[in-house]
Amino acid sequence: MLRLIKKITRLNPITFVLLGLLSTHTLAEWKLTKESHNIQLYRSVDATNEFKTLIKAEINAPLATVVDVLDDPNACQKWLYRCQSTRHISETEAHDHYTYYVRDYPFPLKDRHGVLQINKGYQEEGKFEMTFNLVHRMTPEDSTLIIPEKFTAQMRVQQKNSTTTSIELEHTLNPGGKIPNWLKKSIHEEYPYHSMHKLLQSSLKRLKASSMETASSFNRDI
Repeated sequence: MLRLIKKITRLNPITFVLLGLLSTHTLAEWKLTKESHNIQLYRSVDATNEFKTLIKAEINAPLATVVDVLDDPNACQKWLYRCQSTRHISETEAHDHYTYYVRDYPFPLKDRHGVLQINKGYQEEGKFEMTFNLVHRMTPEDSTLIIPEKFTAQMRVQQKNSTTTSIELEHTLNPGGKIPNWLKKSIHEEYPYHSMHKLLQSSLKRLKASSMETASSFNRDI
C-alpha cells in the first residue's frame, strides 16, 4: 500500500508502553479491535463507508527523535507501511507541503494514489502535530490507479517525560472502488497498525544511531 509522504520535522532498555485511557476520545466512540506489540488500534463504531481508526502507543524515546523521523523525507519508506515512492510537489510559507504518493494495495485491487496536503509543526512546547488531507484537484488522472474518495489523518506526538513520548494517529479513509470483505480488515486495520509499528522501530533505530554517534564523538574528544 503506500508510496507516501514527504516532509514532516538502542539500545538502552527499549520498551513500548501502552497508553491508558483515550485522551480526547471516549470509549463509546471507539472499539478496540487489535492489541499487539504494545500498540492499541481502535475502530470507529459508526457504520459508514468511511473507515476510521485510532492507533495509540508510547515509546521510550524523546520527542525530538520521533519528529526527526517524521521530518525526514527519505525515511517514509522505512515506517509507512508499503510505502514505495513519493514525489514532493511544492510547499507554502504556511508550513503546507504537497506530496504525490502511490499506495500499494493487495491483489486484485488497483493501487491508490493522490496528492496530500501535509501540515506539520509544534503546537506548543512538547507537542508536535501533523495533518494529512487528500487534494483531489491536484491529483492527475491515471487509468491504472484509483484516487481514494477520502483520506485524512492527524498525527499527535507528545513528550510525556524526559524519556517517553506518546504517539496517536487518527485516520479516516474511503478508498473508493469496491473492496471485497475479505480484504477490508487488511486495509483498514493492518495498514495503519503496521505503519505505527514501523514508526516505533524507525524511531528506536534513529535513537540508537544518535547514541552511538554521540558516544563515538565523546571517545574522540578524550
